[in-house]
Amino acid sequence: MINARLAVIEKHINEQPNITVTYFLPDNKKAGGRYVTVSGKVKKLDGMKCAIIMTNGTKIPIGDVRYIDGDMFRLFE
Repeated sequence: MINARLAVIEKHINEQPNITVTYFLPDNKKAGGRYVTVSGKVKKLDGMKCAIIMTNGTKIPIGDVRYIDGDMFRLFE
């Protein structure tokens, strides 16, 4: 499901789609971490770094993504 949604985002990347992403953020000081949910516009999908880059500068590693949502996906359901 995540790969399918990333493909839709990539197809519409010039429109800077607005999405909500839930991903795992590791704790730098100890084992574990927490899940974080961020919303915003996608600037680009960085294939080399395997990351979603948001317009506010947030970089989300694709391997840590658990869920992607947004109005654009409701058009395809």
